[in-house]
This record gives sequence, structure tokens and C-alpha cells, in this order.
Amino acid sequence: MRRGREQTKHFILPFAGWRNDVVVFMGPRFSGFDVLNVDDLTTLEILSRESLVELLNYYRGNAPGFEEAWIMLTAPQLGARHSRRLVGAGKMTGPGTKSGEIFADEIGVSPSLSPNIPDVSVPYGSLVPAKTDNLLVAGRHISTDAQTHTFMREIPQCWLTGHAAGVAAALSANAGVAPRKMDVTEIQKALKKQGALIRDTETG
Repeated sequence: MRRGREQTKHFILPFAGWRNDVVVFMGPRFSGFDVLNVDDLTTLEILSRESLVELLNYYRGNAPGFEEAWIMLTAPQLGARHSRRLVGAGKMTGPGTKSGEIFADEIGVSPSLSPNIPDVSVPYGSLVPAKTDNLLVAGRHISTDAQTHTFMREIPQCWLTGHAAGVAAALSANAGVAPRKMDVTEIQKALKKQGALIRDTETG
């Protein structure tokens, strides 16, 4: 591993695959690029595939069992972890997610990143734009800081915020009330009825 980091620019370790003769590499990963810029995306596309060939050559020459390895499949396109995020009426932050605070406008609960950190309260305000009306945002684009985004962009958390946004949008449309002016307790009641975990701010 030390030699790999010294001899390759983007050394990564493999994960077990679905067969004994297949491994999976989750990467390479890069930062400092703008995924909204087509020139950056082109550069990343080329750099990623060049790095994979470099990695393959290193493993062939240094890792037992990889002597005749070859690239079976690569992702058809780049995957971006960070891009635009909402400027919301509320915002999830690193300190806030570690505090264990249960927000009054909680619309779901995310598992924490560690057994030493409480579960994370997800507020309705993180789905509501600070200025734009008649819009709700779900998934990795909700209002968070970069630290909180690292886990709120994951699939279960996207389910959670998508569920809440869908329920809120339906209630908003049926009531003829803008999403930002909705009574969040009505959203919470509907979410609970559909099986979502919504905690009481007093009892937890």
C-alpha cells in the first residue's frame, strides 16, 4: 500500500466482487473541480480513465493474483458527490447534527455516522428554499453544509427527504397553501400515518 501511494497518483484498494476472480475499485476520486463546468467534466473523464490504467498496471506488477488482470467494466459516466445545494429556510450543519437536538419541524430521522453520535433530526426547513415559493427540494441538494452533506446525500436519506417533500407538496397543493406557509404539524401527522419516524421534541 505504501509503495502504491508512492508510485501511483491515485492509489486505491479493491473491494471483494461477486466472483472470486473479480474485484471492484470505488474510484478514483478527485476534488477541486466544478461539476457544472463541461471543461472540468471532460478533464475528469479523461483523468479518471487514465488513472484506472495506471492503477491496473501497478497491480499487475506488484499484487499477487493480478498478473493477468484486465478491466472488465467501468462506470458509463462520472458520479458527482458534491454540486449545488439549496439555500434553505433552514440549514443542517455539522455541529447541529452532532448535538442530538430534535427540531420542532422534524420530518425524518437519519442514522448517525457513529455509535458515539446521536441520530440526526432532519428539519423541514432544509427542504424549503429561503426565497423561491412553490418549490421543495429533496435528495442531495437539500440545505446543508459540506460536512453534513457527506451522509445526507446517501440513498436512505434521499428516500427520507423525498418522502417528506412528496407529502408536503401534496398537502400544499390540496390546501392551496405555499409550502413555506404550511403547518408542519400537518405534514408530520401525514408522514407518521405513512410509517415515517417523527419524534416529539419533548420526549424524543
